[in-house]
Amino acid sequence: MRKKVQQDPALANVCVKLLEDSVRIAACHWLSDMSVKVTGGDETASDTASSRVVATEANTEMWTVKVVGLGLVALSLTLELLVWFLRRLRPGRTLNEVLFFPSEMVCVEHIFTPSSPYSCFCSMPHGVETSFSRLLRRILSATSSLDLCVFAFSNMDLCRAVLALHSRRVTIRVLTDKDYTAITGSQIGVLRKAGICVRCDVASVYMHHKFAVVDGRLLITGSLNWTLTAVQSNMENILITEEPELVRPFIKEFDRLWVNNDPARYHRSLDQKPALVIARTND
Repeated sequence: MRKKVQQDPALANVCVKLLEDSVRIAACHWLSDMSVKVTGGDETASDTASSRVVATEANTEMWTVKVVGLGLVALSLTLELLVWFLRRLRPGRTLNEVLFFPSEMVCVEHIFTPSSPYSCFCSMPHGVETSFSRLLRRILSATSSLDLCVFAFSNMDLCRAVLALHSRRVTIRVLTDKDYTAITGSQIGVLRKAGICVRCDVASVYMHHKFAVVDGRLLITGSLNWTLTAVQSNMENILITEEPELVRPFIKEFDRLWVNNDPARYHRSLDQKPALVIARTND
């Protein structure tokens, strides 16, 4: 409680105000009681003293009303403060969302340029929320990092989203399948040209993952390849979650694949193979 008050100046001001009001009320009440005792204890006082007693009693009643009123105000403020504390201490709702594809074809320009919602005059529907638009929003919510592990990447809108994050200095790492980087329409070359770090798997099997981790807290995974066909034509699914128990294994898997597919490590292993062959020949 003390730590939260110290960290929040507005809350500290409220607490100080309540304390001041309470002290003021207590002091007034005490002075009123003392006045009644002093005046009421002099039985031989004159008529003037008697009138003062009556006036004091009237003042006491007035102060009693004020004390009760201020007490109710203090109680109301205390309850509001308590509700505010409970809301601050209560953990936020964990995001869990499921998206299904194919997605309706709509204009998504307003997602990339929210300050100019009417900047596009194409013939597609505008301002319609779809599975694809929600996916774009989740990707663009990244503020520090995006780790992307995807089999095929040819969707230009998804590429535009990644490039937008790169322009905002978000750290981006991309892992993809080496065979599908050369297919027609692949956006991997565009990402590399923009200066985004991309690694291809060096294994003999397909790198068939389709997941992304946003800011190390948000997982996007499912059957969806990042292609136009998958978004507009195929029956696909996407799961978006902030559940730590689900996010952490994907972070660990991405880091493992990222290290294993380091080009420098791969080239070092190739450079060592001729030396081993020569040594075996000499034997």
